[in-house]
Amino acid sequence: MISVKLNLFSNVLSMPNDVRILFPDRKEGNEEKVKVLWLCHGGSGDENEWMYYSTVSAVVDERNIAAVIVNANDSCFVNMGYGLCYADYLGKELPQILYTMFPRLSEKREDNFISGLSNGGYGCLFLGLSNPDRYGAIGAFSAGDKADAVYTKQEGDKMSVRVRLFGREDIKDSPYSIRYLAEEVSRNCPEKPRVYHACGSKDPWLDLNLLVKKTFEELNDPKYDYRYDQVEGLGHEWGFWDLELRRFLDYALRDAAEV
Repeated sequence: MISVKLNLFSNVLSMPNDVRILFPDRKEGNEEKVKVLWLCHGGSGDENEWMYYSTVSAVVDERNIAAVIVNANDSCFVNMGYGLCYADYLGKELPQILYTMFPRLSEKREDNFISGLSNGGYGCLFLGLSNPDRYGAIGAFSAGDKADAVYTKQEGDKMSVRVRLFGREDIKDSPYSIRYLAEEVSRNCPEKPRVYHACGSKDPWLDLNLLVKKTFEELNDPKYDYRYDQVEGLGHEWGFWDLELRRFLDYALRDAAEV
């Protein structure tokens, strides 16, 4: 495994930002491009989180797949209501930069998968559904649909964070909503990212995950190939996320050849 950490200037963000890329060891004589796993961190994480707390460094060699671990700071991976356009940076600008810098990375939609945990679980669903032409599969762990939770105007820090990320209004019927995005893609896009979704039975945000589950089950669109895995006895923890990363890749890599 080869690890490369870059500090790249983003025209979208108007500032530099960090990203980490893990490459599988190149086998002599093999010049084929590699599939790409894009990883989104949790709410308090950064581009180092997956590298230090999971076994992704072993996974890239085992599966012969590159991993791009992005840094979205505290943006929730969206174009912020009052802030920077991280969704445009992560879903559009950064992939083009990295494909140009590293021609070993496959640009094919069916070879690109996006995954994330917690805050990044929402983020990978948001980015994957916002860019259905870029990703072949989404793997969302401990993810909730913030938009479809009951909206209440709160006071204090929680409300200020919500306003900064999503604005002041109810976002249930906006592109911040996973349900809204999933319905739009289902209606308008012939090709859809397949969706693997998992949550632990002891996760404190299991209710938000069940909203996501309800969305895809009610849509009942076979192109999403929606699968849900609820693991008994595990919560919001790295043991669960590491387990599900491997299960997601089993789903994405095995089934990619069948699609």
